[in-house]
Amino acid sequence: MATRLSPIQVARRVTLGVALAGMTILAALHQRMQGVPSIDALDPFGGLETLLKFLAGGDYIKKIEPGNIVMLGGIAVLGVVLSRFFCGWFCAFGALQGVFGWLGKKLFRRRFVVPKRLDAVLRWLKYPILAAVVYFTWRTGELVIRPYDPLAAYGHLPAGLTAVWAEFAVGLGMLVAILVLSTLYERAFCKYVCPLGAVNAILGRIPIFRIKRTVPTCISCSKCDKACPMNVDVSGPEAVGSAECISCMECVTVCPTKKSSLVPTLGGKPVKLRVVVAFGFGIFIAAAAIGQATGMLRFSARSLAERAALGDLRVEDIKGSSTYAMVADSFGIELERLYREVGVDPKAVPADAMIKDTGKLAGIEGFEADEARIAVARILGIPYAGEGGAAPTVAPTASSPASSSHAATGTPGPGSVPEGFALEGTMSVTDLAAALGWSTAAVAEKLGLPADIPVDRPLRDMKDSYGYSMPDLKERIKR
Repeated sequence: MATRLSPIQVARRVTLGVALAGMTILAALHQRMQGVPSIDALDPFGGLETLLKFLAGGDYIKKIEPGNIVMLGGIAVLGVVLSRFFCGWFCAFGALQGVFGWLGKKLFRRRFVVPKRLDAVLRWLKYPILAAVVYFTWRTGELVIRPYDPLAAYGHLPAGLTAVWAEFAVGLGMLVAILVLSTLYERAFCKYVCPLGAVNAILGRIPIFRIKRTVPTCISCSKCDKACPMNVDVSGPEAVGSAECISCMECVTVCPTKKSSLVPTLGGKPVKLRVVVAFGFGIFIAAAAIGQATGMLRFSARSLAERAALGDLRVEDIKGSSTYAMVADSFGIELERLYREVGVDPKAVPADAMIKDTGKLAGIEGFEADEARIAVARILGIPYAGEGGAAPTVAPTASSPASSSHAATGTPGPGSVPEGFALEGTMSVTDLAAALGWSTAAVAEKLGLPADIPVDRPLRDMKDSYGYSMPDLKERIKR
């Protein structure tokens, strides 16, 4: 006969289900609608990744929004007061692992456990991962973990497996591996890999919340140990002081003695389960209220029109979810000119179509949003280094101030390549000349390209005809 869940555990499962469903729905809508937050903006770990940049200048790493900082703040306070409460009650990725863990129990009729010695070593793995991610993100100013992030891969599944594989091949592989492992070992990612879990584990070492065991009434049945999804030793010590505890209360609610053999405490004082839960929800709601009051509770980037009104519009602000009409209106350029520069038939791609859908609608294989950014930069006559490079702030005008031939002029010979410059396959020789301030002949010489190569075509479209590869060109431009 199945054991009936306590009201607390019903509430926890409902909360986790809502978190997982909400994240999944928003991820799907982001692929189809403008203004819906991306999976990156919904990941609280992004707040930690951008924290140093935010403290230094109030700016955020690309794809991170102020809402990430708000969530991180709430989770940090939760971590200090209630250990890894976020992991046990609010984490959508933890909920996804929980679903596969439940399926595993149904399939195998048992729960597998990693040998204690190996488990003890693997538990430390998430800390160097955390340190590496923070360090390299700080050094590069980019989301270095993104291509390897299983959560990012999951959030982009609505775009199709082909798109996910192209951008998140490693992350997708990790996602599959983690979900398979979760059918055998509960919350394997949370225990061994999750960098946000490492942050919460560090904060959870502050002894404010603890579950204490009343030794005289304990019958040593070990049901609490078996119920713990993190495999924490509950029945042995007098107090659960493990940094791995996710405050799920499974051990407390499964205890059969009915004599308060396991008691949640705050500051050493016994409290009811509902008080712990109320504290957890209260802290998260308070963080949201502070974020709302300070104007930081925002999970999607400002629209192009809003940036134009603020005088802070940049070519790099054009997103794949931007439409052709939005781009033309915000930058003050003619829609027909935009279509010509991008090389797209307006009959195939309507003005209200998102730029990222261009390839599908127009039958252009490998079309990227960066092609629209490059086209706008040519129309406005400003340098743009392609995705990964810096784009200057521009003031929108009522008409196009420069022609696309502007980029063909520059200094007669190559100088030094700016640090952080990234050559992209969507760029042409002309685009490179504009971004670097060189002549097109100098660019061709630097890259070892023949003198007769078309200077206005994307480099990736000509690699087979002229016998070069994009990795080769990227290496040559750095020399």
